[in-house]
Amino acid sequence: MAEFLTVREYLRELVCATLEKRDPEPVPKDISIRDLVDIGAKSQIQYLIYNSLIKVVDEQNEAYELIKQRLSYSTFKTFVQVMAASKIAETFEKNNIRFQILKGTIMKKIYPSPEMREMSDIDLVVYDENLDRAAEVLESMGFQNHGLKKHHMIFSKDKKLVVEVHWCLFDENVGQIQHMYFKDNFRARLKEGTGYTYEFSKEDFYVYMIAHMAKHFFETGCGIRNLIDIYIYLNKYEKEMNREYLISELKKCKIDEFEKNMRELSYVWLDNRPCSDFHEKLFAYMLDSGIYGKTENGIWGQLAKETTNDNSSFKLHYYFPSIKFMREKYKWLERYPFLLPIAWVIRGVSGFSNKQSRDHAQNFENSGDAKIKEMLDIYHRLNLDFRK
Repeated sequence: MAEFLTVREYLRELVCATLEKRDPEPVPKDISIRDLVDIGAKSQIQYLIYNSLIKVVDEQNEAYELIKQRLSYSTFKTFVQVMAASKIAETFEKNNIRFQILKGTIMKKIYPSPEMREMSDIDLVVYDENLDRAAEVLESMGFQNHGLKKHHMIFSKDKKLVVEVHWCLFDENVGQIQHMYFKDNFRARLKEGTGYTYEFSKEDFYVYMIAHMAKHFFETGCGIRNLIDIYIYLNKYEKEMNREYLISELKKCKIDEFEKNMRELSYVWLDNRPCSDFHEKLFAYMLDSGIYGKTENGIWGQLAKETTNDNSSFKLHYYFPSIKFMREKYKWLERYPFLLPIAWVIRGVSGFSNKQSRDHAQNFENSGDAKIKEMLDIYHRLNLDFRK
């Protein structure tokens, strides 16, 4: 790939040209058009990238037809998703099911045009004991029920539509603090003119958006589309929001440092401001992470909780975590802390028999000391506190 700085700057040009509905600058000679196409797909910013690229790529270029096809598909997919979300909301309202549409479906309405914001599926949460009734209603609408997965049910229709129905706003297995924050304080309010449709205030939607982003980042990393979400949302609503309340709630969720750095990076990138070495590395990591991160990145968040910036014994901490870390997985250590060595043995044996754990260990071993320190520096500075 061309020099990273040039790629970052031209990605900004493509994204901003689409957002501003103008023609972009020509593709720099040292940047591969195919690389840009791949970044668009990997980062799930297809429309933002392809809508600009199609204006500057020669029709004879081998990538032209691919860009054209994917642009058409992205536009069509948005149309189907928006219509489906509207129909689901209307049907749930008629069936007296208390629910709330989440994430990308809401963000689509905030972008200059809905097709500019890609999303994989329609996310919603069902309140009270309405989950079974919600499933029945979706099935009556022609959706196939694929059953439970973690903290949601999955439905699909015609291979183009996927709906995730959640029964809580935040998975307790990912972050207990964040789970209790959303569980104990009902922050949604009835949407005007409805009896069962709920929505967040502008501040609470932003907190939830950042919490969801932080969850992905802690677990496996997350992509640059999130930076565009932050940029779009704040440019539209920041002046209307109560900043004091916002900071307070971000701190309660233990995501205030994360939000601060991501907000800064979004403006550094999309407003073309001077970029620090830290933000350069953070952007590169996010660009490499795709949209929802990579499995092999799963080692960094937890290891950062175990170490400090001046701690050089990170390998010791990786293979022999503290009792605080081990208690999260082996609850019996709370009563029998002296059995910590046995817990280490159990962890090692189970890790050896688990492919994901083996992949994590391999990634760790393949990362040199400089790479490990760089990744831990990123996670230390973002100060994420999950899984308690």
